[in-house]
Amino acid sequence: MTVGYKPMSFLKVREIVDSGNIRELYRSPECMKKYNSFKKMLKDEGIDMTSRIVVEQLHWLPPSTSIRTPSNEIVEKIKPKDSMPFANEDDITIVTNSFPYYLEDGLVHLCAWVKFPMPPDPKSELGDISDEMKRLVNLYVKKTFVDHLGLSNDKVLWFKNWAALQSIKTIPHIHVILDHPDPKKVQALLQTGGIPIDYSTDFASKL
Repeated sequence: MTVGYKPMSFLKVREIVDSGNIRELYRSPECMKKYNSFKKMLKDEGIDMTSRIVVEQLHWLPPSTSIRTPSNEIVEKIKPKDSMPFANEDDITIVTNSFPYYLEDGLVHLCAWVKFPMPPDPKSELGDISDEMKRLVNLYVKKTFVDHLGLSNDKVLWFKNWAALQSIKTIPHIHVILDHPDPKKVQALLQTGGIPIDYSTDFASKL
Protein backbone atom coordinates (compact mmCIF):
# COMPACT_ATOMS: atom_id res chain seq x y z
CA MET A 1 0.00 0.00 0.00
CA THR A 2 1.37 3.37 -1.02
CA VAL A 3 0.85 6.92 0.23
CA GLY A 4 -0.70 9.77 -1.76
CA TYR A 5 -1.07 13.46 -1.09
CA LYS A 6 -4.28 14.25 -2.97
CA PRO A 7 -7.66 12.71 -2.16
CA MET A 8 -8.98 10.50 -4.94
CA SER A 9 -12.28 11.27 -6.63
CA PHE A 10 -14.83 8.55 -7.26
CA LEU A 11 -14.03 8.68 -10.98
CA LYS A 12 -10.32 8.26 -10.22
CA VAL A 13 -10.97 5.23 -8.04
CA ARG A 14 -13.20 3.72 -10.71
CA GLU A 15 -10.53 4.34 -13.33
CA ILE A 16 -7.94 2.55 -11.21
CA VAL A 17 -10.25 -0.37 -10.40
CA ASP A 18 -11.45 -0.76 -13.99
CA SER A 19 -7.86 -0.76 -15.25
CA GLY A 20 -6.96 -3.57 -12.87
CA ASN A 21 -4.21 -1.51 -11.26
CA ILE A 22 -5.63 -1.61 -7.75
CA ARG A 23 -2.13 -1.50 -6.29
CA GLU A 24 -2.24 2.21 -7.25
CA LEU A 25 -4.87 2.98 -4.61
CA TYR A 26 -3.36 4.76 -1.64
CA ARG A 27 -3.88 6.07 1.86
CA SER A 28 -3.12 9.55 3.13
CA PRO A 29 0.15 10.00 5.05
CA GLU A 30 -1.84 10.51 8.26
CA CYS A 31 -3.90 7.35 7.75
CA MET A 32 -0.84 5.29 6.88
CA LYS A 33 0.91 6.52 10.01
CA LYS A 34 -2.08 5.49 12.12
CA TYR A 35 -2.22 2.12 10.37
CA ASN A 36 1.45 1.40 10.97
CA SER A 37 1.16 2.50 14.60
CA PHE A 38 -1.85 0.24 15.05
CA LYS A 39 0.00 -2.75 13.59
CA LYS A 40 2.96 -2.07 15.88
CA MET A 41 0.68 -1.86 18.91
CA LEU A 42 -0.87 -5.23 18.06
CA LYS A 43 2.54 -6.78 17.54
CA ASP A 44 3.86 -5.39 20.83
CA GLU A 45 0.85 -6.82 22.66
CA GLY A 46 1.05 -10.19 20.92
CA ILE A 47 -2.25 -9.80 19.09
CA ASP A 48 -2.77 -11.02 15.55
CA MET A 49 -4.59 -8.65 13.19
CA THR A 50 -6.94 -11.43 12.06
CA SER A 51 -7.88 -12.32 15.63
CA ARG A 52 -8.55 -8.69 16.46
CA ILE A 53 -10.81 -8.19 13.44
CA VAL A 54 -12.84 -11.37 13.99
CA VAL A 55 -13.29 -10.93 17.74
CA GLU A 56 -13.64 -7.17 18.19
CA GLN A 57 -14.84 -5.84 14.85
CA LEU A 58 -16.88 -8.61 13.25
CA HIS A 59 -18.06 -10.28 16.48
CA TRP A 60 -18.14 -13.68 14.81
CA LEU A 61 -17.12 -15.56 17.96
CA PRO A 62 -18.43 -15.51 21.54
CA PRO A 63 -17.45 -12.40 23.56
CA SER A 64 -15.45 -14.63 25.88
CA THR A 65 -13.01 -15.46 23.06
CA SER A 66 -9.57 -14.11 23.89
CA ILE A 67 -8.23 -11.60 21.40
CA ARG A 68 -4.85 -13.25 21.88
CA THR A 69 -6.08 -16.55 20.46
CA PRO A 70 -3.78 -17.53 17.57
CA SER A 71 -5.31 -16.60 14.24
CA ASN A 72 -5.14 -20.17 12.92
CA GLU A 73 -7.38 -21.28 15.80
CA ILE A 74 -9.69 -18.33 15.18
CA VAL A 75 -10.06 -19.13 11.48
CA GLU A 76 -10.83 -22.79 12.21
CA LYS A 77 -13.84 -21.70 14.27
CA ILE A 78 -15.39 -19.64 11.48
CA LYS A 79 -18.00 -21.75 9.71
CA PRO A 80 -20.50 -20.42 7.15
CA LYS A 81 -24.14 -21.29 7.71
CA ASP A 82 -24.74 -21.70 3.97
CA SER A 83 -22.52 -23.33 1.38
CA MET A 84 -23.71 -20.88 -1.27
CA PRO A 85 -21.87 -17.53 -1.35
CA PHE A 86 -23.82 -14.50 -0.16
CA ALA A 87 -26.91 -16.62 0.54
CA ASN A 88 -27.09 -16.07 4.31
CA GLU A 89 -26.75 -12.67 5.93
CA ASP A 90 -25.14 -14.31 8.97
CA ASP A 91 -22.18 -15.21 6.76
CA ILE A 92 -21.48 -11.56 5.90
CA THR A 93 -20.64 -8.50 7.99
CA ILE A 94 -20.40 -4.97 6.62
CA VAL A 95 -18.14 -2.49 8.42
CA THR A 96 -16.41 0.77 7.67
CA ASN A 97 -12.77 0.48 6.69
CA SER A 98 -10.83 1.54 9.78
CA PHE A 99 -7.94 2.74 7.62
CA PRO A 100 -9.60 3.85 4.37
CA TYR A 101 -8.02 4.95 1.15
CA TYR A 102 -7.52 8.67 0.68
CA LEU A 103 -10.89 9.67 -0.77
CA GLU A 104 -12.65 12.95 -1.40
CA ASP A 105 -15.25 14.08 1.13
CA GLY A 106 -18.58 12.37 0.62
CA LEU A 107 -17.09 9.07 -0.49
CA VAL A 108 -17.53 6.12 1.86
CA HIS A 109 -15.19 3.12 2.06
CA LEU A 110 -16.81 -0.05 3.42
CA CYS A 111 -15.69 -3.65 3.67
CA ALA A 112 -17.94 -6.70 3.48
CA TRP A 113 -16.24 -9.61 5.28
CA VAL A 114 -17.48 -13.11 4.56
CA LYS A 115 -17.23 -16.51 6.24
CA PHE A 116 -17.28 -18.53 3.02
CA PRO A 117 -14.23 -19.04 0.79
CA MET A 118 -13.48 -16.77 -2.16
CA PRO A 119 -10.46 -18.59 -3.58
CA PRO A 120 -8.29 -17.12 -6.31
CA ASP A 121 -8.93 -18.32 -9.82
CA PRO A 122 -6.20 -20.84 -10.77
CA LYS A 123 -6.20 -19.24 -14.21
CA SER A 124 -5.34 -15.81 -12.79
CA GLU A 125 -1.66 -14.99 -12.46
CA LEU A 126 -2.57 -12.18 -10.06
CA GLY A 127 -4.69 -14.28 -7.74
CA ASP A 128 -7.96 -12.65 -8.80
CA ILE A 129 -11.29 -14.37 -8.13
CA SER A 130 -13.15 -16.23 -10.87
CA ASP A 131 -15.67 -14.67 -13.24
CA GLU A 132 -18.39 -16.76 -11.60
CA MET A 133 -17.57 -15.36 -8.17
CA LYS A 134 -17.48 -11.84 -9.62
CA ARG A 135 -21.01 -12.33 -10.93
CA LEU A 136 -22.17 -13.31 -7.46
CA VAL A 137 -20.44 -10.31 -5.92
CA ASN A 138 -22.01 -8.03 -8.52
CA LEU A 139 -25.47 -9.31 -7.65
CA TYR A 140 -24.91 -8.99 -3.91
CA VAL A 141 -23.50 -5.47 -4.32
CA LYS A 142 -26.45 -4.44 -6.49
CA LYS A 143 -28.99 -5.71 -3.97
CA THR A 144 -27.22 -4.33 -0.91
CA PHE A 145 -25.53 -1.11 -1.97
CA VAL A 146 -27.43 -0.04 -5.09
CA ASP A 147 -31.04 -1.06 -4.56
CA HIS A 148 -31.13 -1.05 -0.75
CA LEU A 149 -29.29 2.27 -0.36
CA GLY A 150 -31.13 3.84 -3.27
CA LEU A 151 -27.98 4.60 -5.26
CA SER A 152 -27.49 4.37 -9.00
CA ASN A 153 -25.06 1.84 -10.42
CA ASP A 154 -22.57 4.56 -11.29
CA LYS A 155 -22.35 5.60 -7.62
CA VAL A 156 -21.16 2.21 -6.37
CA LEU A 157 -18.04 0.21 -7.11
CA TRP A 158 -16.37 -2.76 -5.53
CA PHE A 159 -13.12 -4.66 -5.78
CA LYS A 160 -11.31 -7.47 -4.06
CA ASN A 161 -7.59 -7.24 -3.56
CA TRP A 162 -5.58 -9.88 -5.38
CA ALA A 163 -3.90 -12.46 -3.18
CA ALA A 164 -0.56 -10.66 -3.44
CA LEU A 165 -2.06 -7.38 -2.16
CA GLN A 166 -4.07 -8.70 0.76
CA SER A 167 -3.04 -7.61 4.25
CA ILE A 168 -5.55 -10.08 5.74
CA LYS A 169 -5.35 -13.24 3.67
CA THR A 170 -7.30 -15.67 5.86
CA ILE A 171 -10.69 -13.92 5.87
CA PRO A 172 -12.18 -13.02 2.49
CA HIS A 173 -13.56 -9.53 2.07
CA ILE A 174 -14.51 -7.08 -0.64
CA HIS A 175 -14.03 -3.33 -0.64
CA VAL A 176 -17.01 -1.15 -1.54
CA ILE A 177 -16.77 2.55 -2.41
CA LEU A 178 -19.95 4.64 -2.31
CA ASP A 179 -20.36 8.08 -3.87
CA HIS A 180 -22.28 10.39 -1.52
CA PRO A 181 -24.69 7.87 0.02
CA ASP A 182 -27.26 8.76 2.67
CA PRO A 183 -25.27 8.58 5.95
CA LYS A 184 -28.27 7.30 7.91
CA LYS A 185 -28.84 4.45 5.47
CA VAL A 186 -25.15 3.53 5.56
CA GLN A 187 -25.14 3.57 9.36
CA ALA A 188 -28.15 1.24 9.43
CA LEU A 189 -26.31 -1.18 7.14
CA LEU A 190 -23.22 -1.48 9.32
CA GLN A 191 -22.75 -4.69 11.32
CA THR A 192 -25.37 -6.41 9.15
CA GLY A 193 -25.03 -8.86 6.30
CA GLY A 194 -26.82 -6.64 3.83
CA ILE A 195 -29.33 -8.16 1.42
CA PRO A 196 -28.38 -11.78 0.68
CA ILE A 197 -28.81 -13.52 -2.64
CA ASP A 198 -31.98 -15.58 -2.99
CA TYR A 199 -30.83 -18.36 -5.28
CA SER A 200 -34.39 -19.47 -5.97
CA THR A 201 -35.28 -16.16 -7.62
CA ASP A 202 -32.28 -13.83 -8.03
CA PHE A 203 -29.93 -16.33 -9.58
CA ALA A 204 -32.03 -17.00 -12.65
CA SER A 205 -33.26 -13.46 -13.18
CA LYS A 206 -30.15 -11.38 -12.53
CA LEU A 207 -27.06 -13.48 -13.21
